[in-house]
Amino acid sequence: MNEQGNVLPDRGVYHGNSMGDVFTDGDILIFEEVPFDRLECGDIVAVFERLPYYVHRIVRKTWDVAITMGDNNPKPDELELNQNSRIMFVRNYIPMKNPGTVLAVIGGSGGMEQFRRWQKHLLRKRRIAGILSPLRYLGRIRLPANKETRFRDGTIQWNFGSIPVAARNKAGRIKYLGNWKRLFFRIPLKTVTRTEQGNPSQDKTKE
Repeated sequence: MNEQGNVLPDRGVYHGNSMGDVFTDGDILIFEEVPFDRLECGDIVAVFERLPYYVHRIVRKTWDVAITMGDNNPKPDELELNQNSRIMFVRNYIPMKNPGTVLAVIGGSGGMEQFRRWQKHLLRKRRIAGILSPLRYLGRIRLPANKETRFRDGTIQWNFGSIPVAARNKAGRIKYLGNWKRLFFRIPLKTVTRTEQGNPSQDKTKE
């Protein structure tokens, strides 16, 4: 029972991704009632203020207000918590993969260290994604290998002019003839579709 007299659950099942570096879908979280003034930055709490309920970490706290944030989230939650908020401290959890084990949840200064380390990891991933994001346009500007040659043994080869780009073996597997060619050339979609359907009578063959 919290300070408003509401009876809150003593455990729950975790679902989601906001705390995916700590918990896995299906983990059983064990809650404990802790006075607001004893909660610290780095502690993980279950918030029952509004639906959907969520489990996040306290990342900023004064004597009367606490701000939470999911470890995987890019920014803090808008909802500010206080001594009248319907929250429970997450003390332990039972991992779904090992239901016979009760593990402690890292909170306080150790929890904040865990949070900062994970946020730095996410920042590096976002920076790498930003650097690589222009590569998604390569699929639009790659040159089409329009010259198609079918052989009697069932194999097919696609060329761009005199440059061999890709080939399909008898089993139907298509392979680019060099990783760099995948970046600069593409096989026309309608050609691949026709090839997968198998219609050699419409194409010339080569000994």
